[in-house]
Amino acid sequence: MGSRQDRPLVFIGDSITAAWGVVRAETFARHGFVARGVPGQTSGQIRARFLRDAEGARGIHLLCGINDIAEIGGPVPDREIAANILAMGRLAFAAGLPLWIGTVMPSDFWGWRPELRPVARIRVLNGWLRSLCDAGAARLIDYQTPLADASGALARAFTEDGIHLNAAGYAAVEPAMLRALVPG
Repeated sequence: MGSRQDRPLVFIGDSITAAWGVVRAETFARHGFVARGVPGQTSGQIRARFLRDAEGARGIHLLCGINDIAEIGGPVPDREIAANILAMGRLAFAAGLPLWIGTVMPSDFWGWRPELRPVARIRVLNGWLRSLCDAGAARLIDYQTPLADASGALARAFTEDGIHLNAAGYAAVEPAMLRALVPG
């Protein structure tokens, strides 16, 4: 394979990641990003395919956790989400790949699973991610700040269902993503 710069920076995650590569295809092509998101997957499912998806990458952008919080496959404790993220971090480190971890996108699931009301849980998980990255395990990309409304939910201008980003949502996070991933 060519030099590290010739290889893609791989985005690994769920439906939010899958759609990102489509909605912002021009940005992804311009910067050599590849989206490997699988809709509906939890952190454990993403962990199971992590090394396969990372093959040939120059670095990894990881975004996961929202489907665990949404109980897609049933309830998942925060410690299990953390264990899966830590395991993926170890895999990236062992493979010599730089790792960027995006904060879990804000949500209150108003259009999808309104009974869960996950704003506080997402804040806690994002605080843990910040601490993990502050310890030097990976680099954090804050998607909460540009997307959240005053309550901590995903601002309605950025979503149609309270969880998935629309084009305006992806445009809102792109500056933070590019600052983190594209050498200046």
